Amino acid sequence: MPVRPNSARTGRAAAVVATAGIVSLTALAAGPAAADPGATTAPRGPVTKDVTFTCEFPMVGARPTQAKVNATFPDSAKVGESINVTDFKVDVTIDEQTADALRLIGGASVEGTAATGVDLNVNGTDLGVTLNGLSIPSTPVPESGPLPTQITGAVPGLTVKQPGQVTFAVGSNFVGKITPKKADGTETELGTFDLPCTLDQGQDPSLATVQVQ
Repeated sequence: MPVRPNSARTGRAAAVVATAGIVSLTALAAGPAAADPGATTAPRGPVTKDVTFTCEFPMVGARPTQAKVNATFPDSAKVGESINVTDFKVDVTIDEQTADALRLIGGASVEGTAATGVDLNVNGTDLGVTLNGLSIPSTPVPESGPLPTQITGAVPGLTVKQPGQVTFAVGSNFVGKITPKKADGTETELGTFDLPCTLDQGQDPSLATVQVQ
C-alpha cells in the first residue's frame, strides 16, 4: 500500500484509508467455517485502535508516527448482504522534529491524499485490500510542537457468500502523497512528495470480527 526514497529525493509522506466511490468487494470462503446459528453477537459499534508506524519523511528520514484508527463495524451480517464499515477516519500525529522541518521551509499547512492496506480474513482465507483515494484535508502547521492531521474516506462494502466470520485488521503499510504549502498558498521547495509508512512490529493490529450467518 511503496519505493523507499533516499534523503536527497523528495520522500514519502504519511497517512492511513478509503476509496473515492462505493465499491462492493465479493469474498469467497475458502472453507465453510459455519457460524453457530444459535449464537448471538454483541453490538460492535465504534472501534478505536492506536498503532505506531515508521514513516520515511524528506529531510528527516525515518520517524515514528502515531495513528489512531477509528471506524464503526456492524454487530453481524447475513450471507449475500453487504458488510458496511462507516465513520472511518485515521488521526495521524506527525512528530515535532518533522513538523520543525516543515516550519523551517516555510510550511504553513499540509494537505494531500493517502492509500492504506487493510488485512481481511474471510472464513480462514487472508485477503489483502488496498483502500485508495483517501483525503488529507488542508491542516495548519502549528507554530510549535507536533502536527496533528486526519485521513478520511469511504470504505467499500464487503459481501460474503458463505456463513462464518470476517476479521478486519490494520494493514502493514500505507502511503501518503503530501503537499506542504506556504502562508500565501504556494508550494514549498518540497513540492508534493510521497511518504511510505510501515506498521511497527509487536503490535496488535486487529480491529473487529463480524459474524456472518
